[in-house]
Amino acid sequence: TASIMWLGYDAPQDVMGDARDPKFADAAKDPLGDFLTGVDTAHGGNVNSTVLGHSYGSLVVGEALRDHPGLPVDNAIMVGSPGVGVNHAKDLNIPADHVWAATAKNDLINLAPPPSGFLAPLNPKEYMHLFDDHSILYGNDPTSDDFGGQTFHVADGKMPGSDGFMPAHSQYWEGESLANMATIATGGK
Repeated sequence: TASIMWLGYDAPQDVMGDARDPKFADAAKDPLGDFLTGVDTAHGGNVNSTVLGHSYGSLVVGEALRDHPGLPVDNAIMVGSPGVGVNHAKDLNIPADHVWAATAKNDLINLAPPPSGFLAPLNPKEYMHLFDDHSILYGNDPTSDDFGGQTFHVADGKMPGSDGFMPAHSQYWEGESLANMATIATGGK
């Protein structure tokens, strides 16, 4: 088992501005797809590959899987996600039961608004959209039943403001949360 952290794109630098624009993910999906294909090719097609996206990175992963059918990916894990660019797990071109998502209870990403936002002028259809409990910034919430993937347990994380602005958003890499992601990536081994 090996892990590779891929940072081959310019990520958004602020939550309230850049992260509300999909242009960073749009520019990253092809390089990520090329990277995943290269890893598989370098190992003769004999890789059990799990791609993991955190926060805006889950949108990058979602767009790469959505727009590149046949990527050599066996599992996808999304944590702290503002959406993955599709409304349903099946649209990621891997079996829906191999798409995993979790968001900590105290992660402020849970407040990610739908695309129209709370301050935008609304027509009646957009107004109703604000109360759809599945829709977030970039598609349906990947932890919702409507999305159709799998969920797994992560720790609640620290309360907002208790140790910085959004401490729970960075606490997926410890304890039970990390152990559960490792179990998915290794097929329970």
